[in-house]
Amino acid sequence: MIVNPPNGFWTEYDLEPDMMIYLWSMIELAQKDKRDTLIGHITSSLELPDTEGRLLSYLSEKAKDLSFLDRTDLKAESFWVNFQKKNEFNPFHIHSGLMSFAIWMKIPYEYENEKQLFIKNTKDECRSGCFEFLYTDIFGRLVNYLYPLSPKSEGKIIMFPAMLSHQVYPFYTSDQTRISISGNLI
Repeated sequence: MIVNPPNGFWTEYDLEPDMMIYLWSMIELAQKDKRDTLIGHITSSLELPDTEGRLLSYLSEKAKDLSFLDRTDLKAESFWVNFQKKNEFNPFHIHSGLMSFAIWMKIPYEYENEKQLFIKNTKDECRSGCFEFLYTDIFGRLVNYLYPLSPKSEGKIIMFPAMLSHQVYPFYTSDQTRISISGNLI
């Protein structure tokens, strides 16, 4: 019998259109600068309101699928929206709290175009414009999981343990702003 250990590290979903509309309306209300509490090399990160509590409710419901959580009474620690411009990035980091998430709202570039800039004669995977997890597998090896982002990623949410190392690479092929929402639950 082959035994595969369960992977309850993270989940991913596609947000429903009404949730996307709600989040865009919350982005319009965002005003308070959040950069002093974040590690990103990004010129604009703002605290994201959740005036109707819809984001917290959605996250709490979806968190039931995460095996590392043993409770359902989650509370929002903080939510924020990042406005990432060309060449900006978030270095490897972890979050506070129990659970974190990232939602890709606007991806103004194609991964395939990013890939053409740097990776021509190498086996390595292009990381430009990507989101990446880094963790240790059951053998003690350092392993990465890459999300190559493009407009197809818009509306996707990933939820993961707050202590899971991750980073966001810079992009180079667009002068438009990449918009993502992140946050922590306790």
